[in-house]
Amino acid sequence: MMLGGRSRSRSRRKGTRWGALLVVALVAGTLAAGFMIAPSTAFTSGAVDRETTATVADDAGGFLGIDVADGVRAGSDDRLVTVTNNLGQPLTVSVSSSATLSNQRATLDPGDSLTTTARVSCASPPSELRTTITANANDQLTGIATRSASVDTAGCSNTTTGFGAVEIVDRSTSNKGGKAEYGIDYTIDGDTDSFDRVSVDFENVDRGDGVQTRESFSQSGTVAFSSGGQRFNDRYSITVRIFDETGEIESERIVVTDTADGGGVVYEQS
Repeated sequence: MMLGGRSRSRSRRKGTRWGALLVVALVAGTLAAGFMIAPSTAFTSGAVDRETTATVADDAGGFLGIDVADGVRAGSDDRLVTVTNNLGQPLTVSVSSSATLSNQRATLDPGDSLTTTARVSCASPPSELRTTITANANDQLTGIATRSASVDTAGCSNTTTGFGAVEIVDRSTSNKGGKAEYGIDYTIDGDTDSFDRVSVDFENVDRGDGVQTRESFSQSGTVAFSSGGQRFNDRYSITVRIFDETGEIESERIVVTDTADGGGVVYEQS
């Protein structure tokens, strides 16, 4: 009887210990799960180390304030999102999407904001622009948010402004310092009332000269370019763009690569 009683007592004590451990494990698991799940209201995914006490709640009350525009216009540069650091330490924030973005990454001190603009192409624009915002604080706190903004394509479908004729002429010569020289002759057709300008980018692909831009605000004329220094026989990428009041008409863009050797007409559209 004594042995049996001791055996039952040990069994009860052992069961109690295992039960206590199970309760602790369940509580710890619940707390951990709650801590990790809470950020999902503002973030698609998030991770916080054990020493971090900041919480990620909704967009207004979380450590990252996210103000996404209701919509953007295809073919225009529009504000897409403003991100504010509500945490008490610096955050590195980056924004990505399928659009062309400007000002898309910064390290923000507490209270500072990053405003990112977007240009959605008029070539097959989406109905919604999906955007990803990533934040990181010294590898201790990370979060990823996904948001969407509607895309207005009215400016793409209604425009009728375009090039009537375009001719790109290589006028380079080995004389006079061996400069690269080009002339772009053009006329504008269609809705000339909405026409804004013609812009031409010249990039020397053989050297690190950067992109040099020339513009004309006339509905017909010539955009001239002359390089600095000896650039004869260098290759140039020439991009001709037309802009109306809504932005660039991307369907009219012309891109030509040519060796500056004085070869005459390198592109012609009539």
